[in-house]
Amino acid sequence: MTINKLKETLYERFTAYWCGATVKWGNASGVKPNAPLVVLRTGTVTRPPQPITQMSNGIVFSAYPSIVPLQVDLFTRGRQSEQNYYENTAESDLLDFVNFLDSVSSIEWSAKHNISVALISGVQDLSEVINDSQWQYRAMCEFSVAFTGWSAEYHGILNEENIVFDESGVPIDVTCDNWEQTASGGGNQSLANEKTGFFDEVNPEINKED
Repeated sequence: MTINKLKETLYERFTAYWCGATVKWGNASGVKPNAPLVVLRTGTVTRPPQPITQMSNGIVFSAYPSIVPLQVDLFTRGRQSEQNYYENTAESDLLDFVNFLDSVSSIEWSAKHNISVALISGVQDLSEVINDSQWQYRAMCEFSVAFTGWSAEYHGILNEENIVFDESGVPIDVTCDNWEQTASGGGNQSLANEKTGFFDEVNPEINKED
């Protein structure tokens, strides 16, 4: 799974819960929406120096067990009380979201997508006064998100979009039909098509002793 695909998958899951709020990535451009607002931010992706490499049908597949921190900030207006003021519910509302991520349905979702989302620490209430007169109700928590990045073939520029997996999630083949150069101009079709050359191009010679 690429980091962009991971973000897309997380966004779909989070918006399924926060259906009454705006959910956006913190590094995206645009005007900040009004509360209730959920802002997502990822940190530095960490993975092992060397991948877990295996060969299947003459194709080299490399798996990178990866972890990325995810910060979730909730901005809310709170709940209007009978005394006509807004009660701070940011911490409580975010804790309810953590309960959702710990639910049976989320466990099944994690298994389906091969993603693990675990709370790093507790939920913090970061509410503060802004403009010397108005409260901004905000709560924040951090998660550790584990996923697996994949690459394949000689130059390692084929990713999960180009890898064919069987029903159990084991890579068995690759296709270059849907390969695309990165948005930043990385890779080319010639590199994508080049094979490893292992085994299938070796012609062993057997010398028999007289």
